[in-house]
Amino acid sequence: MIPSERLWGLLALLALPMALAGFFPGLGGAVLALDALALALAAFDYLLARRVRLEVHRTLPERLNVGVANRVEVRLVHRGRGTVQVRVKDDAPSDFTTEPGEATLRLTPDSQTQWVYRATPVRRGKFMFGDLHVRVKGPLGLMSQERTFVAARSVSVYPDLRGARRLLLSGAALDLVNLGLRQLRRDGRGSEFARLRDYAQGDSVRDVDWKATARRGRPVTRVLESERSQALLICVDAGRSMAAQVDGLTKLDHAVNAALFLAFVAIRNGDRVGLALFADGVKAYLPPAAGRGQYRKLVDTLYSATPSLTYVDYLALFKELNVRLNRRSLLCVFTDFLDEEQANTLVAPLHRLARRHVPLCLSVKDTALQKLLRTPPSGPEQAFQHAVASELLSDREVLKARVSRGGVQMLDVAPDELSLAAVNRYLDIKARGVL
Repeated sequence: MIPSERLWGLLALLALPMALAGFFPGLGGAVLALDALALALAAFDYLLARRVRLEVHRTLPERLNVGVANRVEVRLVHRGRGTVQVRVKDDAPSDFTTEPGEATLRLTPDSQTQWVYRATPVRRGKFMFGDLHVRVKGPLGLMSQERTFVAARSVSVYPDLRGARRLLLSGAALDLVNLGLRQLRRDGRGSEFARLRDYAQGDSVRDVDWKATARRGRPVTRVLESERSQALLICVDAGRSMAAQVDGLTKLDHAVNAALFLAFVAIRNGDRVGLALFADGVKAYLPPAAGRGQYRKLVDTLYSATPSLTYVDYLALFKELNVRLNRRSLLCVFTDFLDEEQANTLVAPLHRLARRHVPLCLSVKDTALQKLLRTPPSGPEQAFQHAVASELLSDREVLKARVSRGGVQMLDVAPDELSLAAVNRYLDIKARGVL
């Protein structure tokens, strides 16, 4: 039983004649009668609220995406004749942000009403939605009855795969330019024959197929594409520095989203993709393989990856890669350079690996530090924070320059640019025939 503001206001009004009854004894009986009438009306209003017949159901996506405002639908079925006002609230996991958190709805007779809200998870993994809570307001507006509808359900929060889905929906990848991607097939710059086409102005004479030209009686160009079935190993750092929050997600979440998008494009492009998840050692390893089955394995491995509050042992990672990787591969290492002492251990072994493989380091820019530097300090404490941020970013730039030597490629981009930057650099490496 939930008293409404209207009932509390009515009782407050009745308090005035109750005070006057001390001076006028004849008012006492009337005041008690009014109080009893108010309470009787409240009880009657509560009984009417209890008689309202409701059914409440929740509809969730099969998979939720981390950092994405996922649509959640709550359906209320009113089986009655009068109009009813209700407040509905869902018991979403505490790690989710919901917008809006609750809703006030008017249910017409014998109707179905939908309430849609957005739930944004901030972590990957398994979570539990609880029950649905509905507060039914009586027709007199004096009392409400609160009901709980059993709707507990577990959900899985996966990395944000929307980019991969959009690419899949693009069919033959004709609209990849609109997605910010370069073409998957780099015509004219690869090493494998793709097709023949009519000569166009600007084509190199070396690409002209003279036999086909003689047969057709007009100039024909031989189109080449990047070699397929090459090896790509994605290495994802799950150490303590990747637990830092950037733009609402951890750096590990940004890296996982980009890694899966890159893997999707590479597998679609015919290459073999593997994975190494590492921190103070190699936590999980998938040897490079092709096909949709391999992509599902990658998703399942990264789905529950969480940052370990430990140092990162790059030497252990690269020792294992030296043993496992016999074929020249593209190594995409998603890591962070905020901890200078730790990141310094990356440089020498990565340069040694560059003699056999093609290493590419990818990191997420710390936008909070950059934003802090753009804001002038307003006091001693802010000035100290400004100086620390400036030193951290300066050390980061020095370390990036050291990593970039010796044949190692480097990308340090904003979180929302990481996925496309990684895929475009992969396509560029393929097109130049570096592998």
